[in-house]
Amino acid sequence: DSQVWNEKRTVGYSCDQLYNVVSKVERYQEFIPYCKKSVVTLRKDASLSANLVIRFQPFFNISYTSHVTCIEPYLVTAVCKDMKLFEHLHTVWKFTPDTENPNHTQVDFAVSFKFQNSYHSYIAAIFIDDIVKKNMNAFLTRTEQLYGKEKKVKMKSQIIKQKKQSKTN
Repeated sequence: DSQVWNEKRTVGYSCDQLYNVVSKVERYQEFIPYCKKSVVTLRKDASLSANLVIRFQPFFNISYTSHVTCIEPYLVTAVCKDMKLFEHLHTVWKFTPDTENPNHTQVDFAVSFKFQNSYHSYIAAIFIDDIVKKNMNAFLTRTEQLYGKEKKVKMKSQIIKQKKQSKTN
């Protein structure tokens, strides 16, 4: 089954600040849990390719190439075209400025994936909540390290949905 995870939250950073953290794929190994290597191999205009190594001890190491498209400062998408490992892997970061406060941004983060290997899918299903929450928090922590504490946000941040999709034929 495909696994989909989506989180929306309003944070006290600008779109530019968030975009500057998420679009710097070559820095991921410095702050994202489980990311052991992140090397940009090609950069052209608003797109790039990067080799990533993700390690989940003691289960497995995942090495793949991600193709990233950036629309500054609103969108960063990544697609894995390595079909030996994934049937699909898509991530989307969307940044929408708060209409009342330009220092606040609605962050919409989504990841959808399906492994070719049922063992990988089984392990991922066990840990997906923890992995993705740590991932979102790692980006926000990195943003705080670079830009300081976030500005106070009036509305409460929340997870909007979390679901697994079944394949229907």
